[in-house]
Amino acid sequence: MNVIESQPYKLLIGECWREGGEGRTFDTLNPATAQVLAQVHEATEEDVDAAVLAAHEAYQKHWSKTNPAQRGRLLRRLAELFERDREKIAWIETLNVGKPITHSLESLKAMPSSLAYFAGIIPAVRGETIPVASHDVLNYTLREPLGVCALIMPWNYPMTLTVNKLAPALAAGNTVILKPSEVTPLSTMALARLFEEAGFPPGVVNVVNGPGATVGERLVTHPLVSRVSFTGGTVTGARILASTASDVKRVTLELGGKSPLIVFDDAALDKAVAVAAGDLIKNSGQVCIACTRLLVQETVRDEFLGRLQTRLEAVRVGSPEDPATDMGPLVSATQKQRVEEYIRIAENEGARPVQYGAVEGAAAAGFFVRPTLLLDSAADMRSAQEEIFGPVQSVISFRDESQALHLANQSRYGLAAVLFTRDGGRALRMARGIQSGSVAINTGVRTSFDAPFGGYKQSGIGKERGLEAIYENTQLKNVKYDMSE
Repeated sequence: MNVIESQPYKLLIGECWREGGEGRTFDTLNPATAQVLAQVHEATEEDVDAAVLAAHEAYQKHWSKTNPAQRGRLLRRLAELFERDREKIAWIETLNVGKPITHSLESLKAMPSSLAYFAGIIPAVRGETIPVASHDVLNYTLREPLGVCALIMPWNYPMTLTVNKLAPALAAGNTVILKPSEVTPLSTMALARLFEEAGFPPGVVNVVNGPGATVGERLVTHPLVSRVSFTGGTVTGARILASTASDVKRVTLELGGKSPLIVFDDAALDKAVAVAAGDLIKNSGQVCIACTRLLVQETVRDEFLGRLQTRLEAVRVGSPEDPATDMGPLVSATQKQRVEEYIRIAENEGARPVQYGAVEGAAAAGFFVRPTLLLDSAADMRSAQEEIFGPVQSVISFRDESQALHLANQSRYGLAAVLFTRDGGRALRMARGIQSGSVAINTGVRTSFDAPFGGYKQSGIGKERGLEAIYENTQLKNVKYDMSE
């Protein structure tokens, strides 16, 4: 299937697909081969200004005045077109991100439903009447859109996270500027092609490509941008928060994670092993909510590790285009170097790295790293504290429930946590005590478009997905009307 469009890919600003103002382009690679996959036009600051102005004018002239039924109809039409092109977009993600095609197809299966969900809940975004003390005053609230929203995506799940940000922003009545990661921009560009066909007015959705240092920085500091939603690293998120402070923009940040998977001695071990292995190999471990700290009770440590190691030995690492592949490459040479450096750091700290699985085919040119367990890890090691973002897990033992909770919270992150136990009281105590935005009991963390998602501590600010995502994209107005004569 030929899914790569004519090149270089252009910017979408208002009603025009156009080249970057200075004619510069950048390469995006196929991480399985390290070969150039496509060229993309790079936006200048002037291009960003033009995109923001187009979005602002579209908001002022018509989009903020549309009613829920109109916005819902357009989002449902977009969902239909996405379903039609889902296989094509999945192949683009496989080629550009390096995910196995089976994973890409599965991860995009829910996207049409996500778009339809946000179309359906628009009428639920409403104010309320408040019975204030004075009987002569009618007090009510209105939920109103914010205006122009800058949506800045990461490279690991470009399409899923674009839809998660885009759908509630549009549903609430905002216009948007999409800035895909310059590492993996191609699936977002394919989605952008569908907006005109779906009937969205020009300027409601705009796309600018380029590095965060120029394109991203101009977006987050532009005076006409009312809201910034960013998914990515904690360091960059903190920088964005500082950049938006001067004009007090609304900011949603979905940042890093170092999630624990806690296995008690009464756990269903095979289920726990399946979650641990899945988090290690899924998207080559490049998943913010992946459980990268395995906290295992001492009494079942050896049995758990034996089952997990057997599972990992069977992992096939190779071409993401092969349906038999379990795990593809990392996204870039930079990411591969980062992961390998952390493995060296862990070994120097006293951990024992062990790699598993078999690399299938000629993978030497690509950015492949085999699944890796850091055995004999300690909780205070850098490798157990810092986000590696690759197929690497630290294995740490604990004695009892109290120590398990302490170790789970011994992190500056708080995105997600998983625990396995048959003891209901213990499960509820742990769920209450763990400092994270999501807790899964006897199952893995599975995000859903209709349930809120977001982190504690340095894992972020605000919520995405579910009705909470709509609220993140609105502002609340209180109105008091004196009815006395």
